[in-house]
Amino acid sequence: MKQLSTICRSVAGMLLLHSGVVTAQDAAPASLPAARNVPFFLSLQIGGGAGMVAFGGGVRLAGQRLEPEVLVGHVPRRFSGQPLTIFTFKTTYLPINPSLGQRWRASPAFGGYVNYTSGATLLDSHQSGKYPKHYYWFSTKVRTGVFFSPRVSYAGIRTPERPAPPQVAAYAELGTNDLYFLSHTTNKHAPALTEIMTLGFGTKVAW
Repeated sequence: MKQLSTICRSVAGMLLLHSGVVTAQDAAPASLPAARNVPFFLSLQIGGGAGMVAFGGGVRLAGQRLEPEVLVGHVPRRFSGQPLTIFTFKTTYLPINPSLGQRWRASPAFGGYVNYTSGATLLDSHQSGKYPKHYYWFSTKVRTGVFFSPRVSYAGIRTPERPAPPQVAAYAELGTNDLYFLSHTTNKHAPALTEIMTLGFGTKVAW
């Protein structure tokens, strides 16, 4: 009987200890799920060498500092002689991303792009035969360029129910391309620096 009583007390003690552990675990706050390592985003851009209006998307890599993306842009007939479609691959790099309060951030960014224009370009359609063959040694359809792109972004607060809240960014894009740059540096009557710059505006929505 004495051994049975000892066993009963031991079992009761273990049950009480287990109950206390479970209660402490239930009282502890739930930890937030890990954020997605590779957030996706959609882009909408006006101007900037990617077309009058361009739409696309990409991913955020390297701690959300690198943004490779693909855009498909359109130029209406009245601005180019015939409708043009522009396919652009560009990458944006954010060296710093300082916060402005709890939800806002302001980021200076820069990057580069290459695009291809499908259809007859302005040179092809309006000036055919004006220049000798091979007068232009570069392609009139492929452009490469660089840009500076300051932005302001807003992000929701992470919660257990929304571990990856949407992030919305608005940006401006000031840049130039290889054709404009060569025209400025090699021509005797070069266009002004302001005339070789491209300007665009856009927004990105990430989740």
